[in-house]
Formats: sequence, structure tokens, C-alpha cells
Amino acid sequence: MTKTKIAILSISLLSILMIAGISSILSVLVEAIPDATTTSLKFAISISAITCVIFSLLTGYLDRFFTKKALLFTGLILYAVGGVGGGLINSMAGLMVTRAILGIGAGICLPLATAFIADFYEGEERKTTIGYSIFAANLSIMLLPLLGAWLAGFNWRFGFSIFGISLLVLLLAWLYIPDQPVNKASGGTKRKLFYFSRPVIIASFLYFICMALFMSLPSNLSVLIKQESLGTPSTAAWINAVATLVSMFLSLSFARIYHLTDKWMLPLGLFILGLGFAVMGIFSNLWPVILGHCLISGALGLLHPLFPFMATQSTPREHSTSAMSLVTAGFRLGTFSSPFLFLLINPFFGVNNIRSEFSLSAAIFGLVALVSLFFSIKQPTASAA
Repeated sequence: MTKTKIAILSISLLSILMIAGISSILSVLVEAIPDATTTSLKFAISISAITCVIFSLLTGYLDRFFTKKALLFTGLILYAVGGVGGGLINSMAGLMVTRAILGIGAGICLPLATAFIADFYEGEERKTTIGYSIFAANLSIMLLPLLGAWLAGFNWRFGFSIFGISLLVLLLAWLYIPDQPVNKASGGTKRKLFYFSRPVIIASFLYFICMALFMSLPSNLSVLIKQESLGTPSTAAWINAVATLVSMFLSLSFARIYHLTDKWMLPLGLFILGLGFAVMGIFSNLWPVILGHCLISGALGLLHPLFPFMATQSTPREHSTSAMSLVTAGFRLGTFSSPFLFLLINPFFGVNNIRSEFSLSAAIFGLVALVSLFFSIKQPTASAA
């Protein structure tokens, strides 16, 4: 693996860390920050998601004036200031400001992670590298929050030091990612604010749906295990760890599996997502919970790299950042809006418990899988195209 590829993949370490990096020390922060409550801390996390979405969209516009490398450096510095700065504050107001800055930095950096892949790699290597980027994101989410929780045991302020990894990413990017001129539209045409192609819109919308439905699982799993006496509080953590490993190793095999499934990967992944939620919604002991979670995470291990690949496959290079800005916004909006979505639709469908919520997610994924299957049937395979 080349040094350039390692530097590009290192950007993906920051993706999910933006939210999960603080989640592991929320209970510590409630006691450490004088005016903190669980609700206010969750709102602080939401602020970073909002600013991330806004600046993800703006980044697709800004790359017509600045090089991707200049934008990346700006984003990484803001990410470090907002992330590590959270350990220097003494009030909820200060934490909200630093979380907003962190979200701005993430919003600039994250679309560029896949935009660089689209710029430097084609064909099979692009598929493989996108799969590696999802592996890197999952690896960071497994290891860095554990490190942050351990450091917070000495002093809660140390827990925020894990966001300093963005400075290591900055060093790697400075040394090994080649600088490129500002992208100009081909043929002398004026560049649009956003690149709204059909694949980009579909990928962004499906990413939103997948994350909006999936995010009900992490918050509900530990509650379900406690309510139904399926294990101890650490049981949910172990199940999440096993499921994350499944997702990681399937993302590493993305290029190979895509070669085998081609246009059928999307409906297959959506169907497996629905099957995983159905298993968790129907069966009432621990093993189906483990199986269902692994099915869901395995499907996401393939869909996480598939959506960026769908968006970049037919996107001109000068629009790669704009395309990935929309896809990243779909991902973040889905993550942020998940609890509000279920508050809205649960009463409409008469959902009144966690397993019913899982069953509803299964039904929605099944419907989306059928629609995607219908359109996939009409498309030629890559070999026939």
C-alpha cells in the first residue's frame, strides 16, 4: 500500500469518531461540567452533526476556489481545535462552541476523504480503496473511544485528547497527498453549486434512509437487553464489538463481493438489513439478537462503501467533492434525524415497544429492497454495459 493511499485512508479515521468519541465519556461529563445534564450533552452532540451537514454541503462549493489539500488542512485544524478544545472548557456553553467547531472541521474533511479516492483511483482499485476507508473508520470507532474512556479515568479532560489524531492525519496529508490545481469545469462550462446526478441523489437518499433506521439499534439494544433480562450491561457492548468486526471485514472484501454481485449488491444489502431487523423484532432470546445485529452490521459493511462508489462512478472528477458532500450530508442527516423520525412514525404505525420498532424498520427495508430490485432488473450488468 502506497504512502499516498495510507494518508488518504487516515482521513476516514475521523468519520464516526466525531460522535462516538464523546459518547463513551458522557457519564463522566455529567458530573464534571457544572451545568451539564444528559439532555444538554446529547444536544451538544447534535450541534456537531448539524454544523457537519452544513459545511459538508459548503465544501462542494468551496473547492472551486481552493484546492482540496488547502480545504483539508483547514478542516483538520478546525477538527483538532474543536475536538481537543472540548477538554479545556468549564461550561456547557463552551462545550457547545467546541462541538460546533468540531462539526465544521468534520464537514470539510469527510467529503474530501472519498473525493481524493475518486481523484486518484479508478475501477477495481477505487472499489478496494473505498472498502479500506470504511474499515479504517470502523477501526477507529473500536479503538479510540476505548482509549478516550481509559484516559478520562485519570481526568475527564484527557478523554478529549483522542481527537488529536487529526494532527497526525494532517502530517500524513502534508507529506504524502499530492497537491492539485483547483478543479475547473470541463469544456469551459460554468460549475453548478451541487452536482445533482441521478446516482448521487439515489446514493444520498438511500444513505439517509439506512442511517435513519439503523441508528435506532445502538440506542435500543442495551435497553432491550435490560428489559428482557438477556444479559448484563456489558452484553450490549460485546454484541456491538462482534457486529462491528463483521462489518469491518466485509468492507475489506467490498471489491470482491461487488465483482460477484454487481448490480444486485444494493437490493441484496437492503434485504439483509431488513432480515436482520426482522430477526431482532420476531425472536425473543439472546442468540437471535446477536445474529440480527451481525446481519445488519454485515450489510452496512457493504453498503457504506457502495453508496460513495455509486456516487463517484459516473461523476466527473471536477465534481467529485460536490458529489461526496451530498452523500456525506445524507449520512449525517440520517444519523441526526433518526430519533425524530421514529417519534413521528411510531404513533402512526402503533409502535409501542422496541421489538415493534425493529419490525417496522424491517418492513421499510423490505419495501426499499423490492423497489431497488425492480430497478436493478432493468439495468445491465457491468460486464454487459
